[in-house]
Amino acid sequence: MNYNVIIVEDEKHQQESLTNLLGEFSEFHLRGIASTVDEAKQLIETTKPDLAFLDVMLGSHKSFEILENKNNFHFEIIFTTAYEEHAVKAFRFSAIDYLLKPIVREELVVALDKFKRGKNAEERASQIQNMLTNFRLPHNNHRIALPTLTGFMYVQVKDIVRCESDNTYTTFFTTDKRRMVVSKTLKEVEQMLTETDYRFFRVHNSHLINLEYIAEYIKGEGGMVKMTDGSQIDVSRRRKDEFLHQLKN
Repeated sequence: MNYNVIIVEDEKHQQESLTNLLGEFSEFHLRGIASTVDEAKQLIETTKPDLAFLDVMLGSHKSFEILENKNNFHFEIIFTTAYEEHAVKAFRFSAIDYLLKPIVREELVVALDKFKRGKNAEERASQIQNMLTNFRLPHNNHRIALPTLTGFMYVQVKDIVRCESDNTYTTFFTTDKRRMVVSKTLKEVEQMLTETDYRFFRVHNSHLINLEYIAEYIKGEGGMVKMTDGSQIDVSRRRKDEFLHQLKN
């Protein structure tokens, strides 16, 4: 099967690099390159691509403007970024894949393989819409996309009380008493939630908690926390000092 591809990128050397990399994959046909938001909108309309490589920043503009007011996305998107921190967080919160520049062949192969496996159009649109919404909202109102066995659930980060490990899955507990099993390890969840402005801390190998929902700390070798949802969680002895330091901040 062949696929029509466009590149939206304002840096000449990045355009050339990605063009050369794509040239190694015969089923992907480059139909055009755009350097600005307006050029990209025009290119999308004229080429009707199957896949667009979309750079986060186009000069002083964010390329997300291209996606505003679009309820349906008839093409797949692979975002690229030179590690623009805010954008990376938005991708992670919305479970959207991205490539860091400079793009390396091995990571491109993985991204193209994911693209070829396909994605539900409604699911893709909801992920992108969640990302765009997060960009518009204050940090304390961001929602996170949680991959479940049947799709995705969207939860406000501030409503997560705690997360508990179950091998390759993680159970989320929220303020409204929901319990959601997510197909991510606790380590992956920790990386997402602790790289934000929210106060999450891994008190134990199997428990990540929101420090805002601690009702009581009981001293001991490691100690124990009582959470506002009624749960009681042991604090690892080796994590105790850092935990107490985080509580004071």
